[in-house]
Amino acid sequence: MRRVRTLGLVAALAAILASPLPANAEGTSGAVTYNAGNGYSFEKLSHPSVGTSQPDGIVDYQGDGVVAVPGTDGNTANNEGDRGQSYTWAAASYGDWLYVGTCYAAMGNTLTLMNSSLGDSFDVETMRLTLEAMFNGTFFYGQQKEDGTADKDSGGILVKINTKTGETKLLLSESLNGVAPLFRNAVSYKGKLYFCGSVRTSGGKGGLPAVYEIDPKTDEYKVVYQGLSSMQDYGAAYKQGISTGIRGMCVHDGQLVISNVGKDAAGKFVSTILTSPDPSKGQDSFTEIANSDTLFNYPAIRYQDSIYGGAIWDMVSYNGHLYATICTGTPENAPDDNSMQSFAMVRGDKNADGSYSWTPIAGDQETDGAKYCFGIDPARTRSGAANLVVYNDYLYIGEYNDEEIALERILFNKSSTEEGGKSSMGGVDCSFVNANLEQSVNIYRMDKDENMELVVGDRTDMFPEGGISGLTSGFGRNENQYIWRMQKFDGKLYIGTFDTASLLEPIGQFSNGDIIDMTPEEWESQVQRLKDLLDHLLDVNLPDAPIVPVDTLTDDDSNEAADVDDEKTEVAKGFGDLSEALDEAAGDLCNQAATMSAGVEDDAAYVQKIDSEIAYFKSFADQYQDMLDSYGSLKQQYENAYGTELPSDIQDALDKLLNEENLKKLHSVLTCMHYLHDAKRGFDMYVTEDGVNFTTLTTNGFNDPYNHGLRTFAVTDQGLCLGTANPFYGCQVWIQRKENSENPIDPGTPDPTEPTDPSQPGGSDQPGGSDQLGGSDQPGGSQTGGKDQSSSTTTTVSTTTKKTPKGGSLPHAGDSTLTLVLGLLVAAAAVLGIALVLRKRSRR
Repeated sequence: MRRVRTLGLVAALAAILASPLPANAEGTSGAVTYNAGNGYSFEKLSHPSVGTSQPDGIVDYQGDGVVAVPGTDGNTANNEGDRGQSYTWAAASYGDWLYVGTCYAAMGNTLTLMNSSLGDSFDVETMRLTLEAMFNGTFFYGQQKEDGTADKDSGGILVKINTKTGETKLLLSESLNGVAPLFRNAVSYKGKLYFCGSVRTSGGKGGLPAVYEIDPKTDEYKVVYQGLSSMQDYGAAYKQGISTGIRGMCVHDGQLVISNVGKDAAGKFVSTILTSPDPSKGQDSFTEIANSDTLFNYPAIRYQDSIYGGAIWDMVSYNGHLYATICTGTPENAPDDNSMQSFAMVRGDKNADGSYSWTPIAGDQETDGAKYCFGIDPARTRSGAANLVVYNDYLYIGEYNDEEIALERILFNKSSTEEGGKSSMGGVDCSFVNANLEQSVNIYRMDKDENMELVVGDRTDMFPEGGISGLTSGFGRNENQYIWRMQKFDGKLYIGTFDTASLLEPIGQFSNGDIIDMTPEEWESQVQRLKDLLDHLLDVNLPDAPIVPVDTLTDDDSNEAADVDDEKTEVAKGFGDLSEALDEAAGDLCNQAATMSAGVEDDAAYVQKIDSEIAYFKSFADQYQDMLDSYGSLKQQYENAYGTELPSDIQDALDKLLNEENLKKLHSVLTCMHYLHDAKRGFDMYVTEDGVNFTTLTTNGFNDPYNHGLRTFAVTDQGLCLGTANPFYGCQVWIQRKENSENPIDPGTPDPTEPTDPSQPGGSDQPGGSDQLGGSDQPGGSQTGGKDQSSSTTTTVSTTTKKTPKGGSLPHAGDSTLTLVLGLLVAAAAVLGIALVLRKRSRR
């Protein structure tokens, strides 16, 4: 029944926030370009003539799970793209060639995981329709045929692109050779390319954690290491909720270093680090140098853990040592309900016999003697992982907030479960995501003596002067939730982020109804049931006398009126007023739903709409608080008048409509919307030539709000390549050719100011409200087709500009957000509730 009722919501959600599309024009080369200013320009390599905010995904979907390279013979959908290829998840180079592995249906896989391994429950078709409606048809949740029925998904792929000629070749895919890879990382070693991740073969349902070798001279491939020996082991791991999506990999001391998941001698699933001087020889060439036990039992490897069991997250060779960051957060060691334990970092030192000794750099200071606490700074509580790069003799450490748990809290009601212990749709609790938004990501750097400096970040007790760049956390943008990748090129360091605003955009809309955790039908039924019960109170004898408001009595009843107890009359009147207030609130919600569903044509209209929604939710929260207070008073008045508690059936009905938990959710949504007010959708990209002063290249995903992350970098002979994460229209690949890499403007001297407590009112200082990179607050680039680029300016970090404190007139609702909430995925959905609630009523 829930599915049938929820489907009725979809039609009412038809026109959600529409984003203005950047104009594209084809030049003589036909390639779309992005001009970031200051001599930096980027050229689109994947589907080069297809503009942004349009289907891409590198390849073209043919139907029935088959993909083809654009321009090849037999391609029946040339340049139509494959929206399911969500992320460029791994990339490596060889000469002019760029090798890219994708993540297929990123958000769909996340939802599948929630529906299977994380204790959540939803009807797949209901979820799909809800997400389509909420994101105005832009959200990808599985392939469909022209008649609207489900088609076979194509799965992850490995392709190579010639960055000089544009030639593209498909190397691995289920339709090509029965291999569907989800590669998450790649490195070059001794003339070969190594990709690691979860790989499904021969149509299997699950993927084994594996490392593949690609010979770029022949494109021959083979498995050189597999963490689980069989699908039986995979099945056992799956039942225990063990994650198989391995990621960490590097080259150290002349050997290939990989991370994996396997079994120890006792048959327990563990996280491992292994090395090989000659990986081409296969499994037996690898030697285990660490496992969960020798790594202080830090690695979190279950799906329910931080970053879905990210385990060995990143590894790098620095100053003769092997450093690794580790996801450590589990439900068991969580500091509180809105936090997970932060990442650890360890150092590995090779012994004479080839074994390794491990020292915790960031971890448990009391038990393990770590130099720094989990997450480095005790004031920082949000980063479940960290990414690493060596630049200018420093080890740079970029934070990575845990958005997975935040997303689950928004989509599913974790405080109540359905039959079988599953969490139902409709949580709309933004508290976790708000806390993430409040602590957008930092960048640290460590010297060879393992001393830490804060490069980008807010002032704390540990770093009272703030970041040496003069920039606050997230480069002054709360929506930046990952420092996703960092890359050296042409003597400079490039940094790409993940931006949650794209996923959180519809937060106001789905919250409008979901906040009460009911479908419209359920809400209407509940209100009607309550009215019937209240009528019963007015018409039928209760404990010792009828409750009858004086103004409802006829003249013939006037003598009786004199006998009516004033206290009981006031109780009756109070319940009547409360019933009217509930009706009025429902009507307001219905009217607001119509406003929220209206599209917007430009950024100014978007901001105006968010302002309107913030004002509305603030008003409704006040109204809800008044109703909740009245209900509390009425319960006491009733008990005083009748000497007994309010009848349980009436209490149950009112408790479902009016409770502190719903009020808390309202405030959490309001806080999240404050952040969205100043957010720019699309990844950020920055560059520095000294590791301290930064130039902005984009803050809006190259003028594409659906490019919510910059996931990969790789350097070919032609220049710096980058790959995006785009769960809406599919990933994109771009290149900054060598001739288009110019030295940035010299920024100046840092002069940070102290941020204020974000929970305190602060007038116009809303979260993320200032462009802390100085200069113009424009996107920082223009986009055109071909070479005919219009000029634009990029925002250069002026470290002589004071940083505007992060603060804001936010209600102290316990924390602060996002992202989408997906990163929040924003679809909480299926239950839009009150919004439509009384749409029927409005037709009466």
